[in-house]
Amino acid sequence: MKHAQTDDRVGDLLEGTGVVTHEQLTDAVAKQRAGDARPLGVLLVELGYATSHDVELALMRQQARRGRLRHDEGMRMLDEAHESTQRAGSCFDELASAAAELDKGEHR
Repeated sequence: MKHAQTDDRVGDLLEGTGVVTHEQLTDAVAKQRAGDARPLGVLLVELGYATSHDVELALMRQQARRGRLRHDEGMRMLDEAHESTQRAGSCFDELASAAAELDKGEHR
């Protein structure tokens, strides 16, 4: 059986993508070592360090790296990433419009 490499553990994937900090990951792992038997992703969500969506994407990324991600799951992950990018772009557009309106108000 192939052992998980360090860089494909869920916590490392979340830290590597900037979802959680090293300190947050260390805190959650410490809770597990102290006897909390819940999965790391559950702890990270409970502690407010990650969202369930972040954890789901990390789990899918982990499965992809291990060669166990089905095509339909991969396509769903890509679609969700695309939608998130579009929402973020829309938010930036709205912020730029609001800033322009504020700027107009100051120059009246």
